[in-house]
Amino acid sequence: MGISDAGDRHRQVHIGALAMALAMLPWSEFLLSLSQIIMVANWLWEGVARRDLGGRFKRSFGRAESAVFISFLGLHALGLLWTTDLAWGLDLNRILLPVLVFGGVLPSVPRLSARELKGLLLTGAWSATASTLASLALRHQVLAEGLYRDLSPFISHIRLALMLCFSIAVFVYYWPRQAGLRIAHVLAVLWCLWFLDQLRTLIALPVLAALALFALWRLGRHAGLAWRLGALLLLLGATGAASLFLWSVYSDYVRVDPRALEHLDERSAGGEVYYHDLRNPLRENGHYVWINVADKELERTWERRSALPFWGEDKLGQPLRFTLVRYLASMGQRKDSTGVQALTDADVARIENGMTSVVQGRRGAMRARIGQVLYELEAYRTQGDPNGHSVTMRIEFVRAGLHIARNNWLTGVGTGDTQLAFNAAFEELHSPLAPRWRLRAHNEYLTLFISFGVFGFLWSLFSWWWPAFRNRACAHPLFIAWAITFLLSCLSEDTIETQMGATFFALYYALFVFAAPRVPASTD
Repeated sequence: MGISDAGDRHRQVHIGALAMALAMLPWSEFLLSLSQIIMVANWLWEGVARRDLGGRFKRSFGRAESAVFISFLGLHALGLLWTTDLAWGLDLNRILLPVLVFGGVLPSVPRLSARELKGLLLTGAWSATASTLASLALRHQVLAEGLYRDLSPFISHIRLALMLCFSIAVFVYYWPRQAGLRIAHVLAVLWCLWFLDQLRTLIALPVLAALALFALWRLGRHAGLAWRLGALLLLLGATGAASLFLWSVYSDYVRVDPRALEHLDERSAGGEVYYHDLRNPLRENGHYVWINVADKELERTWERRSALPFWGEDKLGQPLRFTLVRYLASMGQRKDSTGVQALTDADVARIENGMTSVVQGRRGAMRARIGQVLYELEAYRTQGDPNGHSVTMRIEFVRAGLHIARNNWLTGVGTGDTQLAFNAAFEELHSPLAPRWRLRAHNEYLTLFISFGVFGFLWSLFSWWWPAFRNRACAHPLFIAWAITFLLSCLSEDTIETQMGATFFALYYALFVFAAPRVPASTD
């Protein structure tokens, strides 16, 4: 076998390992790690076979662009020097190893052809789409139960949502000429949009909006006046439709009969004195929640209908009493024995599963999620209670995170001490969060600032921006689409602190910056 044959084989293994990584990203941590092991082993083997192992390391770590990118991992390793919780710090460095793998291997081997890049990106997009079909087959029952987080059995529903957003961009960018393939791409895009709605991941809304704006801007740069006017009308129409949708959700939430608070009964039909909160009654499906509440009757009657204790938790970990009271309010029922008796067996099951409204799951999934957020914000504003509510808990996380950042602005708390710092900050700020909900920032930018201080934070951003700038990756539309997806996700998630999130970052970044065909300087 000649050297060229061996070279072809190593090239095929390299491309195959990349394809495996992209395909396994929405499926399996184990197979995703295996693909990286195969890639590194092939890279070393080829270097030995070609007597170029030293040159490979020099090309990987000696070039400024790859060295700066890999320094992002190096910063996390350096942060171990002032870390108390070494176990968590070391684990985060392990999670970020894809930065070293893809940032080390891809700059030292020949770049991909345009055809190879297309095939790889479509492999990732179709695999993400296929994973949603498998998810629905395995977890279809959760749609009726409202357990949207359980709809993604393989990876976090938030990470899957990011992959689906980028997959839509890939399907649109590589628009096929054949009619059959066009139909397949249209169906894939529509399916991804529908599944995103079912996932109810709020970050998908600004990501999709930003991707649409970028697409319109790019297509309209050199288009004629008629096309630009059409694009403007389309944008105005989409903005108007989105505004009407949000106004409709808000109107449904605030709609309530003001006379409902004027004539309240003192006792239930069973003789129990009602509880009424006239200052902060809250609302659910056009009815006040915290009026006509008879807890003893609720407890007695509920525990004849369900095995879940009234003062316990539903299957989402929420206080069951709150779920039951909100559900009865959404039906326009009193919160007493007659109200519980009016529940069907299906209603009881829905309450046990954490559904707080009779209309939840029976209207648009994203509509229900936005309505839930409105309730969370009102409960937080009127009662100061963020517990169990993802949006309002993030407000508390950011409040504590800013407190930590102000007190550790120069060097940060180190790679592994973010949770310890948050635990102390929650105590210092007398946070209303219960111990089980006292989590980290859920904001990657804030986490980097807390961990490494202002200079480490700025270097992190530089390590993301400069290699892409130097290698003209920003000239590739799909890199911009990926960057929009990733950067917006960092506003509401610690995106790179999970294996799938870190690989989504490192793999796609290195693919576009170090492996994609170079874009000529004159190309728009």
